[in-house]
Amino acid sequence: MAGRERWTALAAGGTLLVLLVVLTLVQLPFTIWSAGELDDLYGSDGLVVSGVPTYPVSGHLQVAGMSVAGQTVSLGRALSAFSDPHQAVIPQFVDYPIGLPIPQVAVGQSTQESLRAAEAAAVRQVGLPVERAPRVFSVLASGPSYGNLLVDDVIEAVGSTTVTSVAEFDQAMKTHSVGDTIQLTVTRDGVRLDSQIDVVAQASSTSGNEQPVPSLGVTLGDSYLLGGIDVSGAPADIGAGLMVAIGVYDMLSGENLLGGVSVAGAGMLDANGVVSNVAGANERLQAAEAATTDIFLLPQGNCVNVSLAGVEMRVIPVSSLGEALSSLEVLKELGPNGVVPSCPG
Repeated sequence: MAGRERWTALAAGGTLLVLLVVLTLVQLPFTIWSAGELDDLYGSDGLVVSGVPTYPVSGHLQVAGMSVAGQTVSLGRALSAFSDPHQAVIPQFVDYPIGLPIPQVAVGQSTQESLRAAEAAAVRQVGLPVERAPRVFSVLASGPSYGNLLVDDVIEAVGSTTVTSVAEFDQAMKTHSVGDTIQLTVTRDGVRLDSQIDVVAQASSTSGNEQPVPSLGVTLGDSYLLGGIDVSGAPADIGAGLMVAIGVYDMLSGENLLGGVSVAGAGMLDANGVVSNVAGANERLQAAEAATTDIFLLPQGNCVNVSLAGVEMRVIPVSSLGEALSSLEVLKELGPNGVVPSCPG
């Protein structure tokens, strides 16, 4: 009998050992999202607006972040995260960089360019001029613009034709031929160059019997000129757009929007001030709640996929920069009794 019990114990121990090995060594194609950190735009290393007069701000304006762990995880880790309401298990094909915020950008758009659009929305909201223009995203090393144009240069005119978008730039290029010397009016580092830049157009790659079209060997994207206003210190998180715009507006308007309270949030923002959903909304909410934040600004569209059970901070859904500013103004004036939008349910 003792021998049978010993063999039963050995079998159970062996089974447990195999199970532990499986839980540890078997890797699954998942990533795990969890609450990240808060980046205070009003902190000592936060947002800086220069080039124009600015006003003091108070309180804490925080970008709520999220954390992404692993491109593959062990079976045990996945099971643990799956049972944790504060974490999300995401398929590997949703390809996000480990440990970084979600790069939720339009095709061909960089995080920097997306944040520049948010800054443009803030400047427009203040009533200051903003110009749209094509910006250089890359320069082909073997192309005619190499050594003449730099990444981040803004092209304001092709010859005598003013261009305010990539579409207008392409249209202006169609009036030229391969081998033409094309004069470009360029703004670099916020300053228009004294003289135009001459670039000899080369033939673009074509297929079949298509007629070669002139090319400058650059990749362009629609961008914005902020009239000499420079914004630095924004976090490299596409979800920071809404909060960055609020900070820029606050510093330029002199309204002291926060009135000393702690505000966190996240949201993508285009140059027209329209707020779009952000990935990891639940995890970002948890980061802000853990830090005992007073107010959280949430994209309206994210209301349907977040859980507000047990959340004590004021969660305000917004669909535009204007709505976010209005809600903050109401709460600054009336305090907790101020009536502002809330997520349904």
